[in-house]
Amino acid sequence: MSKLHYVGPRVEISHQGIVYKKSKEDKYVYLGVALEVLKDIDNNYAEKPSYSHHFENITLEEENLHTTLIQYENKFEECITEECKKYKEKIDHQIAHVHTLPHLSYVDKEVWVKNIEIMRKYKMERALNKMYYIHCIQDIVHVIKDKKIKEITAPFNKNFFHVLNTVKGTLITGKPSLDAKVIEEYNNEGNMIVKLTIRN
Repeated sequence: MSKLHYVGPRVEISHQGIVYKKSKEDKYVYLGVALEVLKDIDNNYAEKPSYSHHFENITLEEENLHTTLIQYENKFEECITEECKKYKEKIDHQIAHVHTLPHLSYVDKEVWVKNIEIMRKYKMERALNKMYYIHCIQDIVHVIKDKKIKEITAPFNKNFFHVLNTVKGTLITGKPSLDAKVIEEYNNEGNMIVKLTIRN
């Protein structure tokens, strides 16, 4: 397995250059929170089907990430290998597509292809972070459905907000879909929190 690390924002590549889209953050940023949520909700909630998280500063322990995800998906590593292969093929198809564009000159096509090749490793590493993140989210959703968890509460910050919204989207679009929403509110101590509620 490749070592995970922060790569950077999404890039847009063309014959005119390479542009970093700072609004499209690397999923690596959210992996630590997603892993923490997954580990903490997988408990016995027979009497109280809710989860509350109080820690805001979470660092990703990669070895812990591998160990945890393999517990939920025994073919996890094979899945990641296959997904990486498909993403490499996607980049190859992008290059092939550039060569077919009739409105570009030969030089423009070569510049575009060269820019893609320059950023190939960057794109592959960033895609790998996203693959891990998506698997982690899918495992969270599986635990929510399996244990019929109805509520997850966390401190209001960018990372928890992003992770809980991704979980919400996956619950809504999954099969079967569940009614879920994310709200921001103040708790009894007057602190801002983000809450995911699920009707299952």
